[in-house]
Amino acid sequence: MPVRFVSRLMLVLALVGVVPVLLLGGLSFRANRDELHRLVGGLQTQAGTELARSCRQLVLTGVDNLRLAAEYLPLESLEPEHAHEVLSIPLRQIGSLNLLMLVDTQGRGIGDAVFTPEGGGNRQPVTKSSLALFSRQAPVPDALSTGAAIGPPYRMPETAGAGGRVALAVRTGEDASRLLLAELSLAELERQVAELAGEDGLAFIVDAQGAPVVSAHGHGSLSEEERGLVAEGLSRREPVVRTVRGVEGSEYLAAFVPVPDLGWGAVVGRNASAAFAPAEHVRRSTFFWALMALAATGVLGFVLARGVSQPVARLSEGVAALAEGRYGERVSEDGRDELGLLARSFNHMAGELQRRDAELRRWSEELQQRVDERTRQLREAQDQISRTRRLAALGSLSAGIAHELNNPLTGILGLLSLSREEVPATSTVGQSLTMALEQARRMAGIIRELSQMAEQERAGAGRPLNPAQPVRAALHEVREELQSRGVTLSCALNEQVPQVLGHADQLQKVVTNLLQNALTAMPSGGTLSVGLEAVEGDAVCLSVKDTGKGIPETMRDRIFDPFFTTKDEPGRVGLGLSVAHRIVEAHHGRIRVESDAGQGTTITIILPAASAEAHLA
Repeated sequence: MPVRFVSRLMLVLALVGVVPVLLLGGLSFRANRDELHRLVGGLQTQAGTELARSCRQLVLTGVDNLRLAAEYLPLESLEPEHAHEVLSIPLRQIGSLNLLMLVDTQGRGIGDAVFTPEGGGNRQPVTKSSLALFSRQAPVPDALSTGAAIGPPYRMPETAGAGGRVALAVRTGEDASRLLLAELSLAELERQVAELAGEDGLAFIVDAQGAPVVSAHGHGSLSEEERGLVAEGLSRREPVVRTVRGVEGSEYLAAFVPVPDLGWGAVVGRNASAAFAPAEHVRRSTFFWALMALAATGVLGFVLARGVSQPVARLSEGVAALAEGRYGERVSEDGRDELGLLARSFNHMAGELQRRDAELRRWSEELQQRVDERTRQLREAQDQISRTRRLAALGSLSAGIAHELNNPLTGILGLLSLSREEVPATSTVGQSLTMALEQARRMAGIIRELSQMAEQERAGAGRPLNPAQPVRAALHEVREELQSRGVTLSCALNEQVPQVLGHADQLQKVVTNLLQNALTAMPSGGTLSVGLEAVEGDAVCLSVKDTGKGIPETMRDRIFDPFFTTKDEPGRVGLGLSVAHRIVEAHHGRIRVESDAGQGTTITIILPAASAEAHLA
């Protein structure tokens, strides 16, 4: 079953049906989220602005109230023992002050600080540690130079959730030498911050260094993302809106708003899941309809795939059978649609492929036969050229050796002949001289054969003759030996063969050497076949075939080398085939040997006809 095709079809349908839904839903979700980010972020910015305005108003109102108190009270001439009684008046009137204190220009107290230890209302409790912290945070130098100053806000570590405080200082007059100090409670802002934060929101006020001063739900530390938001807002001195993750891990859409004139900042945020709830609803709806589209696509794809996959599976099986060479198998041609037309076209293609494959096989076999034949001819030509070069070199060497040995051997023959005439033949010396004379004559014959190897090329073109004549002469020369060895002669000489251009005695010598080799290969008798016929291309073919012991393949390339022989008979020096090869080469022919060990030997000689214009290669 073509699973991959079905899978691809299902995938295409899924892409067509689901991707647009997902794309549209994603774009809608992104647009809704961006719009909600803008709207909710704007609302948080407004809330932060109100919180920053309340913070500024609270601090500046505290400064104004403190300045009014310094103006209508005789603080410059006030005795230390009366300071507590006088300062209690403005402390009761200003409910946001934790304490009041009168100091000189060196910051030394003139009387004790006035406060309510247990606090109450908007006031915060005053302890020894809070007094010490207030003394360190009081902006005495700034108030001396400007007349009124606001210190940095701070909060007590042991009461981190009770809201922040800020130290205020004003001069009691333009030329006064005393300062009126006050600790302003930010508890009022604590309630507003808690109201803005709600159950799952975010709201806090930070100082100029980004440290939280007033926060909701007792949060005294900021997360890394919250610190980044505060740092960016403080550096830019303008509202900043972004999503941040709080210390508890919740995500908020928060807005930072700077507090004017104070350098502080107010942060108000809403839980991101609530802020982006409409966008999340769009996303869930998108996933739901995407799943519905995927289900519908699956059903439709299954129906379509079933109607397409079966014909495609049959076509796939037909292609596999065609690839394996089973041309007889055909695909069902049911249906009038495109798949049916495709099946009919496939069956037609299979038939054409079967026919062309048969033609290609036939052409390939014919081409292979031609290549093999041509390769064999080229190999024979190459071997013949190699043998010709080797024999030419050996012929030149043999001619030189024969020339050098011929003169001393002639003298030896003469001396042996004279010595044998003077010594009785029956004596031991006479018999030895006779044997020496025979061996010397044998040497003379070998030298004569060596000389003949070099004389073939100097013999000239010869004359036209019937090649059957030297063949018959050679057969007549060995007829007695044929009978003595019990060899049966099979002769098929065609007298109508074309004439060849050459020397009859040399061609007779070639045939005689071949016949002698064939008889030697059949010491126990056998069949000797001699044939002569015309071949295509204006040539004559002479074949000599015996049923002897044959020539091993390892020795076949050396049989034309001088003095190489495989015969066991004495007196054989291995020059017969060498001389025959030189004579055939001189007649512009070629000689070929076919033999296997134990299967006999066939030697074929092809000579060009006398009328041929080109020699055989």
